[in-house]
Amino acid sequence: MTQPTIIDRFHALASAHPGDPLYTWVDDEGRDRETLSFGDTLALAEVVAAQLTEKHGLRAGDRVLLVYPPSLDFVVTFLGCLLAGLVPAPVYPPNPLGLEHDLGTFAAIATDCRASAVLTNASYARMRQLGAVKRLFTRNTARWPDVPWHTVAATRGTAAAPTHVACPADVAFLQYTSGSTSTPKGVMITHTNIVAEAEANARDLGLRRSVRCVFWVPQYHDFGLISGILSALAGNGHLYMMSPMAFVRRPSVWLEVMSRVRATHSATPNFGLELAVRKTTPTERARWDLSALEAIVCAAEPVRAATLDAFNAAFGPAGLSPTVVRPSYGLAEHTVSVTVGRSLRLEVDRASLEAGRAVPRREGAPSMTLVGCGHVTKPNAVVRIVSPDTGRPCADGEVGEIWVDSPTKAAGYFGREEATREFFGARVDDPADDRTYLRTGDLGFFWDGELVPTGRCKDLIIIRGRNYYPQDVEDDLRAAHPSIRPGGVAAFARPNPYGEEELVVVVEVAEERSGRAIAGEVATAVRRLIQASLQVSCAVVVVGAKGTVPKTTSGKVRRQACRESLSDGSLESAATTFLVSRVPSGAEVIVPAASPGP
Repeated sequence: MTQPTIIDRFHALASAHPGDPLYTWVDDEGRDRETLSFGDTLALAEVVAAQLTEKHGLRAGDRVLLVYPPSLDFVVTFLGCLLAGLVPAPVYPPNPLGLEHDLGTFAAIATDCRASAVLTNASYARMRQLGAVKRLFTRNTARWPDVPWHTVAATRGTAAAPTHVACPADVAFLQYTSGSTSTPKGVMITHTNIVAEAEANARDLGLRRSVRCVFWVPQYHDFGLISGILSALAGNGHLYMMSPMAFVRRPSVWLEVMSRVRATHSATPNFGLELAVRKTTPTERARWDLSALEAIVCAAEPVRAATLDAFNAAFGPAGLSPTVVRPSYGLAEHTVSVTVGRSLRLEVDRASLEAGRAVPRREGAPSMTLVGCGHVTKPNAVVRIVSPDTGRPCADGEVGEIWVDSPTKAAGYFGREEATREFFGARVDDPADDRTYLRTGDLGFFWDGELVPTGRCKDLIIIRGRNYYPQDVEDDLRAAHPSIRPGGVAAFARPNPYGEEELVVVVEVAEERSGRAIAGEVATAVRRLIQASLQVSCAVVVVGAKGTVPKTTSGKVRRQACRESLSDGSLESAATTFLVSRVPSGAEVIVPAASPGP
């Protein structure tokens, strides 16, 4: 029997349950604005598919960029592309009023996938027109890539859907990587990948048609698109969607909606849990009822034990069970999930972990708490920890690169055969294992069968033979000075004039605390804490305003980009004007040069 595609699943559900609610858009105030049933969604997507092929002349196999503000318009157009056999590539919408800041990545993606067209809705098209007028007056010469734009209107009506029939192995869409350690690459996600992932989600999280999911994670990110939109399309619940900006501005809206609709499932990166704790009050929490929640998947960035404890403590009085938040590990190249965890906490000896092995903490010795991200549960899936240099399998507790093979391993990178062979065709140095693995680029180890990620290979800081994980250094620095913004810290290494690696730290300070004196205090506090906790010197400290630390659209710190921008001088213009000064220890400290006094 031929395996069904995600479109086959969609058609079957729309035929059997046309009136069942599928997607609901929630506005910035937490009110339901529009609900589409399975039948509504199919009818609208068929109209879009007909527009794309008949009006705009697009053909099966064409790549198209989807540039949409958060909305159900995006969902319907994405599904219309699948019905027509087009290969959509969702991208972060560049700011048309400040194009010079956003155009680089967008242009690179358009070129990389050889896009035939860019699709958008009426509201973004109007913003582009305003941006064009602004650029004329400001003499901004930044230009969009030379690709035709089409405004797609998902109107209700009837249309003869294109007759394209997808095969399970066909590429359904391109998911561009976040670019946290390199330039974005288009991951080829097949129909087989999507269906296998949806089935795994249902098993691991107890998903079913009757569940109610509330998502604010971005629609163009694999976490929101695959784990949210496409999972619902496969029959894994009624999805309530909201703008990520609405959540960032007022995190309480997420909790309000989950309480109101009696949500059973949700998802968020670690920073979302932190924001929810920091920006809600005990009075607000007392009004909410979160007792219906079965799972909140926490992924897309390292999960901190302190964050989990704070979130559970804050929302326990609202009925949140301590087992609801599910630390998980995944990546776009694996159609998101690799493992889904529960509650493993592991306190390990810090020095041993820096040497490449997890050892339980010793009395009186510096330690750190790691969070487990679950066992391997997907059928026919194998995850191995491997030495990234030799391909040798690692023993339990030994840190190595995470390699994975399963039905959700993507087909490779679009147009990049060499990179596909390197990262999707790796072989373990084990005669008994003839699989080809995906090299994730992430480090971790197994402990009692549970995967414990520790960091990125490219981000690992190695100084005098000792390994330091940047996220751990950054976590330590949150408490170095009250002016440091919790999410505005980056730590990385760069070679000094003698060819040795040296530690560099970039920190953002809150605007209300800015000033030359505060910057000096922060730099001194950073150096003291690092010396005390890691026994190494911090060679360079950069102190800047909000926005100094570059991040991906999903909120990950771009440490490699930070290092490059420090080297070429562009970091100095990220937030304000900088100067270089010396402190008595001889370490280099960069502080704002033209800041108001404290």
